[in-house]
Amino acid sequence: MKIPFITILALLAVVLPAYPQFDMLQPVDESGYGLVKTNLTFSYDHAFGAVPDNLNGRVSYQFINKPFLKFTANARFNTLWANFEDSRLSEPLDAWGIGLNGNHYYGSFGFTALGFLPVFGKPLAMLATGSAEWSNHCFGRVSGLFGAVYLLKLNKNTQFGIGPIVLIHTASSFPVLPGIIYRHRFNKNLALNIYGGIFGLEFNPTPDDLIVFGGDLDVRSFYFKPHKEGWPDKCRFTMTLFRPGLKYKRRIARNFYGEIGAGVGFKMSGRVTGATKSKRYLDFDEDPSFFLKATVSYSL
Repeated sequence: MKIPFITILALLAVVLPAYPQFDMLQPVDESGYGLVKTNLTFSYDHAFGAVPDNLNGRVSYQFINKPFLKFTANARFNTLWANFEDSRLSEPLDAWGIGLNGNHYYGSFGFTALGFLPVFGKPLAMLATGSAEWSNHCFGRVSGLFGAVYLLKLNKNTQFGIGPIVLIHTASSFPVLPGIIYRHRFNKNLALNIYGGIFGLEFNPTPDDLIVFGGDLDVRSFYFKPHKEGWPDKCRFTMTLFRPGLKYKRRIARNFYGEIGAGVGFKMSGRVTGATKSKRYLDFDEDPSFFLKATVSYSL
């Protein structure tokens, strides 16, 4: 029975706002909306807030694809624009003067390894990742995570699993986090996904179309050099938004897919920390804001 690989990655994406390696992208196969590898993905996201524009690209290649082991190399690049008002910062600082505002480039490359072991007659899915992160201002850090999800129920219509997620870097105040996945298909047209509390109700009007109503997390981050006394030489900006909304996905051609979405983003956290330490140096305010997103992907 096929283990929901992208489902587990989506779990990690939503429970780890400090680790934006994965997006909640769910590409499709030729028989409908399945769980397949994304080789090449581009997206543009516009939010009517302090970080309005985000252009993202990701490429991955799966070197090993066995029933018990999958190994994928991946690279990611994105550029975003930050434009905070000084009054929104928790300290009386010049957002342009410390390098927070402006155009920022962020990139990473790394690997994902997924393995399966039978434990008491049920599968234990184990995920390990490693990533080197950089920006146009400086090299960021090397980080990773290890997760284990014990699938208590796994059949054609329902998958349910729980387990711990362990961060492998020093910049998180919570290095061990709980994880949960739940997916249930009511019929051939309707399914429910819950990843760590984030949900999606999926409706397939046709084999080539998918409408999703739900919510996920959007994480925007970059590294910069503040040149401010008392701060480290390089810092990491991270803003996490909960974004309920509506998505429409369609298979445009063979192995080629498109997605559009819209909704409202609500800030969950926003901070500037050291690149490798969890100490917080700056907070900021962000009002709820409307967003639009478009994605195209090529999947094998």
